[in-house]
Amino acid sequence: MDDRHQIDMRGITLDGRILDIGGGGEGVISRHAGDAVIVIDKLKGELEESPDVGIKIVMDATDMKFLDDTFDHATCFFSLMYMSDETIEKTLHEAYRVLKIGGCLWIWDVTIPPSDGEGTFVMQLEIQLAGEKITTGYGIGWGNGHKGQTLDDIRGLCQGIGLDVVESAESGQTLFLKAVKK
Repeated sequence: MDDRHQIDMRGITLDGRILDIGGGGEGVISRHAGDAVIVIDKLKGELEESPDVGIKIVMDATDMKFLDDTFDHATCFFSLMYMSDETIEKTLHEAYRVLKIGGCLWIWDVTIPPSDGEGTFVMQLEIQLAGEKITTGYGIGWGNGHKGQTLDDIRGLCQGIGLDVVESAESGQTLFLKAVKK
């Protein structure tokens, strides 16, 4: 039995200026949308591992150095799961700030159950892009202080900072949310 969760990006169109938050590693968003993507990650090694597509910048997502209203889209592709609750909130505030009016925040992530602090949580994925399929996994150690994560948590944070959630869905343990800056 294959326990990989499926993400199909083929119907997602990202155009204009695109900010990918925490997009090092596999570089899914830059592989999907090409050189229009500016990828930020606080870990230089993650950026060095990612494909040579777009512009890659070592940057803390809680203190972005971009001007207000710069991007048409901001994405978080399985990056929130690595952040503390406080960091997620600050990151979403920054994403809101750098999005243009009418800009979209796209989030793909995972529902993480609360933990007793023992072991690890691992998610296996198969990601379908227009010209390729990526098979990968993401995981966190429970010892990092993560209290769990749900679609409702993320939706509430987005709405609390003024984003209009226009689409959201769960499939197994994966979650998706699209929100627009009013």
